[in-house]
Amino acid sequence: MIAPGTTLCKVRIDASLDELIRVFSDPNYKGTSIEVWVFDGPDRRSAAQKSLEKHNIKAYVRSAYKPLVHAFLEEIDLAGVADVRIRCPVVEGISPNRFLLECYPIGDLLEGRRVTFELREATSGSELPCYQVILKTNAGEIRAVDIPAPNVFRTDHTGQQVFANTGWLRVQVPGRPDLDRDEPFTTDQERAFSKVMDVLREVGWAGEGPYFDRLNLRIEAPFYDHHLVLEGECLSTAEAMHEDLYFSALEFFKARRGLDKNDRVFAPGQVVPEVVPTEGQLRVSVTASHDPSLDMDRAVQPGALINLEKATHWLEPATIKAHLDDLGGVSYQALSQRGRPVWGTHIEGEGPNIVITSGQHANEPSGPVGALRAAERLRQEGRAGFAVSPLDNPDGYALFRELCASNPHHMNHAARYTAGGCDLEYAERGFENETRYIAREKTGADLHLNLHGYPAHEWTRPFTGYAPRDLELWTLPKGFFLILRYKPGWKGRAEAILRAMINALASHEPIVELNRQQLNRYRDYVGQVDFEIHKDIPVLVSEVKEGLFPITVITEAPDETIYGDDFITAHTAQMIAVLAATRAHIVAG
Repeated sequence: MIAPGTTLCKVRIDASLDELIRVFSDPNYKGTSIEVWVFDGPDRRSAAQKSLEKHNIKAYVRSAYKPLVHAFLEEIDLAGVADVRIRCPVVEGISPNRFLLECYPIGDLLEGRRVTFELREATSGSELPCYQVILKTNAGEIRAVDIPAPNVFRTDHTGQQVFANTGWLRVQVPGRPDLDRDEPFTTDQERAFSKVMDVLREVGWAGEGPYFDRLNLRIEAPFYDHHLVLEGECLSTAEAMHEDLYFSALEFFKARRGLDKNDRVFAPGQVVPEVVPTEGQLRVSVTASHDPSLDMDRAVQPGALINLEKATHWLEPATIKAHLDDLGGVSYQALSQRGRPVWGTHIEGEGPNIVITSGQHANEPSGPVGALRAAERLRQEGRAGFAVSPLDNPDGYALFRELCASNPHHMNHAARYTAGGCDLEYAERGFENETRYIAREKTGADLHLNLHGYPAHEWTRPFTGYAPRDLELWTLPKGFFLILRYKPGWKGRAEAILRAMINALASHEPIVELNRQQLNRYRDYVGQVDFEIHKDIPVLVSEVKEGLFPITVITEAPDETIYGDDFITAHTAQMIAVLAATRAHIVAG
């Protein structure tokens, strides 16, 4: 294991825009026209364009990240425009809706205008992909605008070929056609990402892991967040880099071990991207460290009860513990990999037993609130016996709180897994998932209600193919979602429980309104829907052979990371789902 304090890499990378200004300030380039696409924000791109113009360079500096959305925000004149038709490029060998997806959320940005999408003829991808935007005014005038979308095929950290966002450079030098260029331009942020992955490849990782306690992948760069008119949506190169670093690192370690993409029983250690907005040169470092809040969290101080119905924010561990203690019952406990307590309590009742868990993926914060609210109601009703463990992954939750201190509205997926870097549900018995075995033994429950969440806004990985690999279903929010899994022989009861949950959720107007809005957007940008929808509630149903419980229902609230009334809607939906499932289970006997 790499010792904490070890630095594997510490380098600087010149900022792309600074390099371009140095090159094209040469008098030999006087009168040159250039177009460049980079990952910098609007302010830096505008400043660079003005600097180049001072050297008699006709410059256009555009965004390589979501270029169509940026074009509408920054360049396209919409005065008098009533209709917008967007023809999306299609590239052979990749998903046909790849560039349609990247249009999100154009419809909301152009509210009040008719917006339609269509797909262009497929191309090989060897040339620059390009959107064609056709604008029609109220007076009937029609004009077309081409919006390039720089992407390139490259081999990634796992050896796969991906079609990924990249920079691009076009240069036209008067009288010197030999100096003209129209080609991919590897930007500073691409080089920073590649440097981190190169460092991982260069280290001799010995054995099966864990390889480190915590590995910090730090990039300081001119990242930016630009909030959009659609509530919760933001153009964030910082968040996109976090996501790409985290999942790419996990994919690298799996590929190195020869594991396939579905193998989740693997624990390299805790991978922590540190994505820091800065100016000037980019700094990249890879270091091993300890969990900074471990000693404090091992001894949780007493917390106070709050009105959970009005909780607008994820809960502190002390608050979770206070509410769990207030439930009463017989408490039980396990310890996480780092020694943090994983709490549970068992309350006996007249009817069949159930098990409620939440916080498996610690960046999904509505589950613990919903679990505690439902547990309070079930205790008051006194019919069902139940065991509840509201914070299954306290090590991940510590990282979640740490990441929220600097990026409270990001998805922060680095907090998703345990300190070992794996999904606790698929690990061997012990540490965090021990409480599930204890709960099953105490209750004999046939029904497990496992409360989860997923991104409440767009999830992208620009340097590895744009959509989150193997998790494409979750790239856009689609409302409160239910996943039912049952073992052979349990189909009838499982489906009755699912129907009850759907009916209860469909009777709560805030949930129905949220689902309708998000499902409509999902259809616009994804196209085909690969799941069932009943009464505006999307569901996935499957029969499984493995698992601790005969019936498991996984709830998925779009809650990464939301606050205020949206958070209340999410944890209210979690509570409603638990109560409906429990009551249906009681009726079934």
